[in-house]
Amino acid sequence: MRLIKRMIGSVILLLISGSLLAQEPQLDKGAVGLALALRRLPVTASLLHITAHPDDEDNPLLLMMRRGKGIRTGLLTLTRGDGGQNEIGPELFQALGIIRTEELMAVHRYDDVRQFFTRAYEFGYSFSAEETLEKWGEEQILADMVRVIRTFRPQVILCLPRYGEGGGQHHQASARLSEQAFHAAADASRFPEQLEEGLRPWQVKKLYERFRWRGGLSNLESDTAKNVLRISTGAYDPVLGKTYADLGLEARSMHKCQGMNQVVPVREDHFSLWHRVSPGQEVLLEENIFDEIETGLMAITGIVGEQIGRVPFLVDSLKLIQSTIDEAQQAFTITNPGLAAPSIARGLDLVRSFKGRIVGSRLDESAKYEILFLLDHKEQDFVDALNMANQLSLDVLVEDGSIIPGQDFDLQVIIANRGSHELVLKEMEFVPSESWAMVPGASQFSLVLPSGKVELHDTSLRAPMDARLSEPYWSGPHGPADRYEITGNTAVAPWNPAPLSVRLQYRSFGVDSVVSSNAEYRYPGRWVGGEQRHDLMIVPDISVSVDPGIMIFPLHGSTSGKEMRVTAANQRKGGLQGTIALELPEGWRSDPVLQEYAFSREGESITKKFILYHDYSVREGAFQVNAVGHFDGKEYRRGYQVIDYDHTRRRHLYHPSSVEIRTVDVSVTPGLRVGYVAGVGDYLPKALYQLGIDCEILDEDDLAFSDLSRFDTIITGIRAYLVRSDLRAHNNRLLDWVEAGGTLIVQYNKFEFNG
Repeated sequence: MRLIKRMIGSVILLLISGSLLAQEPQLDKGAVGLALALRRLPVTASLLHITAHPDDEDNPLLLMMRRGKGIRTGLLTLTRGDGGQNEIGPELFQALGIIRTEELMAVHRYDDVRQFFTRAYEFGYSFSAEETLEKWGEEQILADMVRVIRTFRPQVILCLPRYGEGGGQHHQASARLSEQAFHAAADASRFPEQLEEGLRPWQVKKLYERFRWRGGLSNLESDTAKNVLRISTGAYDPVLGKTYADLGLEARSMHKCQGMNQVVPVREDHFSLWHRVSPGQEVLLEENIFDEIETGLMAITGIVGEQIGRVPFLVDSLKLIQSTIDEAQQAFTITNPGLAAPSIARGLDLVRSFKGRIVGSRLDESAKYEILFLLDHKEQDFVDALNMANQLSLDVLVEDGSIIPGQDFDLQVIIANRGSHELVLKEMEFVPSESWAMVPGASQFSLVLPSGKVELHDTSLRAPMDARLSEPYWSGPHGPADRYEITGNTAVAPWNPAPLSVRLQYRSFGVDSVVSSNAEYRYPGRWVGGEQRHDLMIVPDISVSVDPGIMIFPLHGSTSGKEMRVTAANQRKGGLQGTIALELPEGWRSDPVLQEYAFSREGESITKKFILYHDYSVREGAFQVNAVGHFDGKEYRRGYQVIDYDHTRRRHLYHPSSVEIRTVDVSVTPGLRVGYVAGVGDYLPKALYQLGIDCEILDEDDLAFSDLSRFDTIITGIRAYLVRSDLRAHNNRLLDWVEAGGTLIVQYNKFEFNG
């Protein structure tokens, strides 16, 4: 409960219903959720923030715009942070990109911002924006950005500084691309294939860049502060129980793998500084980024323009919708949020009727498209508000978190009416309905759910044989460009849709509404306690993985073989037998040639060893060994890595079951004595061992008391000074040992090393 208290205060705490997830703040439930939803109903404004990496975003500002002002807010992060560091585990590259993607999604459980990506890969530190654009492929990444702008249709875009020396130049490259995308999204001649798919050009009204951010100066001189828009994010929000800055920085702490501060600093106020790029001004006269932009429902009249005579009902319809919003906001109380439900239901009905009249009107197609785009979002806002006003919750829980294609499994749908009036449940649909075999009649029912009652609906489903495995839709980079290849997802969303969800149609106050939920598996949090959840996962019946992923063979010295371990995991119910053999390049052999695997149950994992040898004919170079499983007439060549932390949701990353072998012409001094102080996600001791160096791992007692003179070299692991307090405490012993003639190799550290 402490997480909730920190976020919204002890008074609001008593009003929150539902389970407390270790990974989820409860900001979209109960009275708090409805209070925030009511803020969104009268607002049509939209904002898109564009950055280079996860953690570049202005978290307090995004939270203020979405939660405080109800503005439809998006974040376009060009990369997934694949080339960064990792302070919490061993994952790097694409696996790290998965963690950082999930950390952004954890941030958005605070700020409710919609997340987008491009296919750009973070290849590491960049020394110029030009280098970055060349490696990414400027036109391809620009196309992704334009697609997002045309999809999300923001009125305002915020980006990072276009110029400056601070940080890697991915930041500046993302900002320069933002300026290009600002213009290209409105140009029908740019990326016309998107228009053929149904998107339409979109002219963003204003573009701002961050001022004085990480060394970037927004191309301004220091004496032109009059051109800088200064936004205070230090305002206190009584619904949230914190200032936007405090809660935004708490959300920012979810970037744990990047060492983000876990303690929110105490400050009187917090400001966000921006400079308007387009359309520019010599002297900035604005007080906020939506100056000169209509942000309410009446913005729809601006779309109509001179065609107002074709829709004589327009203004009166908007006024009627606004009146229901006013009534709902006045009726809302913390102790009885359901009092707002009748007005919200009337507003939802009016929005739907208004949409129908727009479709049948004499407006041109362009005006219809833009109005219906806004009304579609407004309808969803009303649906969300009505669900919370009705205090209706839907949970879809599976008994097995990982299933294979074709598997039968049980699930339970829990529908709870916590409100003060009855609801009529009309239809329950499994999505995608065409894929999942159901018990006859399980998907449809009709009953009245009285106030305070819970409906439990148990059923069994069969997964389709062609069910898509739960894995990222992006892979690579496979070619010379630092770009991911994407499969089956052109919206550059964080993930593919969940494999299974439930959509429940119900009726309240004479109006139909809908609530949906993904099928999830529940399990206990490892360290922080509480409940963790992840979407239902589709996995292969047999997965094959190898360890280590890279092997090093010195061409000199010992002729003994090296050990390779192959693990097979079974997800079928019941027994299964098969074999795994190695595909070897010329000049290599294994002992044994193949191994037999016999499984007796679902979830069983078996690991066996192969010893690899090479002939004297093998020269220096790179080779690949593949482990191939044969079970029940099928061939298996992949395994998956589970990526799961308490602040994120579980994901799977698939790898081919292959080992990269490097033969190197290297000699190791006989009797070399190496000590190693392990850091974060450290694989170096294994690599040293493969070179023929048997290093000793040093613990706290070794650093404090042992005779260090027995070592020729001591190596400290990556970020060891962050995670090893004993290393910091006994660092003077290492320095004394160096003065006496020892060699100390210190690998990468950040600011903690300065102490």
